[in-house]
Amino acid sequence: MKKTLSNIQSPITGGRVFLVETSEEHEYRKEKFQVHVRYYICEDTGEEFTGKGQDDLVLNQVYNQWRIRHGVPFPEDIKATRRRYGMNYSQMTKIMGFGTNQWKQYEDGVVPSESNGKMIRAIENKEIMLTMLNTSKAEFTDTEFERLTMQIKAASEKAHDNYDMLFTYGRDCEPNIYNGFGEHNPTKVAEMVCWLVGKYDDGVCPTKLNKLMFYADFQHYRQTGRSISGLRYRAIQYGPVPEHFDTIYDNIAGIEKTNEITTYGTESTTLCLLAESVTTELTEQEMETLHVVFTSIGHLKARDLVELSHKETAWINNHTTHSLISYNEAFELAGVPYM
Repeated sequence: MKKTLSNIQSPITGGRVFLVETSEEHEYRKEKFQVHVRYYICEDTGEEFTGKGQDDLVLNQVYNQWRIRHGVPFPEDIKATRRRYGMNYSQMTKIMGFGTNQWKQYEDGVVPSESNGKMIRAIENKEIMLTMLNTSKAEFTDTEFERLTMQIKAASEKAHDNYDMLFTYGRDCEPNIYNGFGEHNPTKVAEMVCWLVGKYDDGVCPTKLNKLMFYADFQHYRQTGRSISGLRYRAIQYGPVPEHFDTIYDNIAGIEKTNEITTYGTESTTLCLLAESVTTELTEQEMETLHVVFTSIGHLKARDLVELSHKETAWINNHTTHSLISYNEAFELAGVPYM
């Protein structure tokens, strides 16, 4: 257990407050999961209380682990399946035999039962989806049934097989602790990169951008139990970096890369935003995280950000073998303030 003096005031007395961070075992659906817990203690009264979003953080950690353990898809995967087949909530509910509005609830974050979750995972296969449609034929008119059959047959392969997904994530598209259980959404990654690059009139070097990306993703995981980008990070000589970051940055529309030879004879790379970017995929909370990270450390030079990242356990525990960094290291993050 770690207990540190917090910079907030007690809502009970207005006095000092201690922040306590520890690991606890929580039960969900008769199973036990280890989660990181954060709460406050009023120094004057000894009373405990939680802050903004901390109860959600615990629940998200439990839900993440339960979904992984039982092979149950995450909300964005469930939404992607429906959209891939071009269907509405009602049609999906009829095909699956779920209760009214149940499919929409799953997309909104309600955790399915294990059996329903595995059924949803199974219909990612088009042949299985056609079989499910055929067994529910009585739910539709002949015309609608034929149209849905054609939609399923014409549906693309799973989203992670397209080029944007491959450029951004490679083949690692299943949520896990090494990508922060984040949504695999190339558009969101592009908006995140463009937002950060756009904060610098003269552009930013990849080394600095890599650190800002790392701090934003790990800060957001510390707050919510999920990363923004869904990217994996590796500890290398100059600190944590998104895996195959060069490929990612090279394939984002609106980002221009320039290479120059410095007075020391070395090559210098700068990333610039060609036009003002629009954010449509980033949530309000994700934007808040980006803002906190940028205002806290965005003014630092690249070498200072490298030094800052070298003080993080995320780098210390992994750099000798250049290993992937577990997002559990986010709870030890020191370079940016806890929101």
